[in-house]
Amino acid sequence: MTRLSKLGCAFWGHAVDNHVFRASARQDRRCRCGAPYLREDGTVTHVRHTLSCFLRHHTYVRLADRDGAHEYVCVKCGHPLLYPEGSDPFTERATFTKKVRYLCGLFGHRVQQVTERDGFTEYTCHCGHSFLRGETGAKKIRHPLACFFRAHRVRFVTRRRGYAEYVCEDCGHPFCFALGAEGAEAATLTAA
Repeated sequence: MTRLSKLGCAFWGHAVDNHVFRASARQDRRCRCGAPYLREDGTVTHVRHTLSCFLRHHTYVRLADRDGAHEYVCVKCGHPLLYPEGSDPFTERATFTKKVRYLCGLFGHRVQQVTERDGFTEYTCHCGHSFLRGETGAKKIRHPLACFFRAHRVRFVTRRRGYAEYVCEDCGHPFCFALGAEGAEAATLTAA
């Protein structure tokens, strides 16, 4: 199984699961194939798509209210959503499910700028999909075919609210991966 896992991870990327991350006491993350990954030292990690979320739906919880927007994160794959306060269709819900908006993924996300943070300009689409990009003034963001077929190559951005945030090097798609109990506690103490 380990050899097969290594081949799968080499081809499709490493598996991510916030349920597993949250339950872990380890600070150094290891994929089920045994490889260390999702480091916070600038190393790029190739992560796979979580097909159960992509094909069925994401389950979201509120992460933060910030910069005039409501931010949510998928409890399994770490996919965030970001809605301006005035246009958030989920503002009254603590937890909700949402399908992927395939048309935006196919034809591109029409985005508006939310803020500048951590060396990036943050954008959001009306579907809630957010991006962290180096340039300002973007109006439409498309996922490169490489991200669709081989998934994402992510690099650490910051820790916040019990999550480590990463961004795809190719498309700017952010992900929020849950910290284990020790990491979440340390992040809370640092923020205080």
